[in-house]
Amino acid sequence: MGEEESRPAPEKVPLEKIDNYTWRIPKYKSGMRVPGVVFANSDLLEKMQTDRTLWQCANVAHLPGIYKYSITLPDGHEGYGFPIGGVAATDYEEGVISPGGVGYDINCGVRLLTTNLSEQDIRPKLAQLTNAIFENVPCGLGSRRKDFKATAHDLERLVTEGVQWVIDQGLGWSEDAEHCEERGCMKNANPDKVSTTAKNRGVTQIGTLGSGNHFLEIQKVDKIYDAKTAKTFGIEHNGQVTVMIHCGSRGFGHQICSDYLRVMERAVHKYNIVLPDRELACAPGNSNEAEDYYEAMACAVNYAFANRQTIMHWVRQSFQQVFKEDPERFGLKLVYDVAHNIAKIEDHKINGERKKVWVHRKGATRAFPPGRFWGGDVKKALEQRGIFVRSESSVVLAEEADPAYKNVDIVADVSDKVGIATKVARFVPLAVVKG
Repeated sequence: MGEEESRPAPEKVPLEKIDNYTWRIPKYKSGMRVPGVVFANSDLLEKMQTDRTLWQCANVAHLPGIYKYSITLPDGHEGYGFPIGGVAATDYEEGVISPGGVGYDINCGVRLLTTNLSEQDIRPKLAQLTNAIFENVPCGLGSRRKDFKATAHDLERLVTEGVQWVIDQGLGWSEDAEHCEERGCMKNANPDKVSTTAKNRGVTQIGTLGSGNHFLEIQKVDKIYDAKTAKTFGIEHNGQVTVMIHCGSRGFGHQICSDYLRVMERAVHKYNIVLPDRELACAPGNSNEAEDYYEAMACAVNYAFANRQTIMHWVRQSFQQVFKEDPERFGLKLVYDVAHNIAKIEDHKINGERKKVWVHRKGATRAFPPGRFWGGDVKKALEQRGIFVRSESSVVLAEEADPAYKNVDIVADVSDKVGIATKVARFVPLAVVKG
């Protein structure tokens, strides 16, 4: 997600074991305002100790106005400023906002669709469907559809209206916005706070999946843990086919982050903020710099919501092409669209009082009420498991191979055990489309 390459941890970070899944980083450095809390089992923790994850968690605890803890989630790994999987809330009046707590790929997020199809319905046409999606959804660096072009005026509306603008263009169903976080639109977006460079990048990249760890998967339900909750989401039985879309704000959001990191580096000196890491550059929440960043960030958030909406439309279109029937015949309903790189103004009960806070979530979502791999080998291994793969780049396929990440079952299990999430259902891929 645009984060810098891993570097060796500069120091050993002390840890206190609370229980088998919770670890505390004490205030071992003079500038730490709160402790750190890490949710992980011993295996996940051991992996975090191989890079700068815990050091970054401790650094976040230095931010002015931070409440209670600097938190690192079970899939925590090194990022830029904050660890990816990092969460922190700072006071709305006395605290700061930090672009490093959101990341370069603003509103990188996940969208899930359910269908009424089973694996046996789709398996005979799986290769054809995957190829149709690969042709319909622009993937990889520099890719775009010839029949979908946004003007500078379109971009202004898209970044202020989000998903609804896309639906109004005929790319989606009226109810889609209801299933998106923020209904697919943050209200405080202001394109005047976005640089011309970012806008120029955004015009050419809307409606594209991108590369790196972004993907589009046709999946099946492998296991249901909570049948009642699963049914609420439209997940009915094992073998049911779903579609997952994971992407973000492309070069538009990346440029906004780059632009405002420079602004925040100047703000650190202007407001005499003392930080242990320049990557945590920030500004007081009530400053002009913070307000400008937040309004620009909201534009990138809306851009990403709109981006996933266009991609979802073309997925529905692909089903229609392959099965020769209206996509509504197959369900293809949006379950949710949720961001995992975002900062938001929220009210939370802290130490018995309601507080207005800036919540930074990086590689983290709001809760609802190993080595180097070769692309050819990864493709072959996936296809031996019956997973059809289309990718623009074998290099990207290698870099984003399963073992390069923490075991998702362990991450989900730890999240469930510490009560920060509930296991509902497990999905496994049938086909993967990557940039």
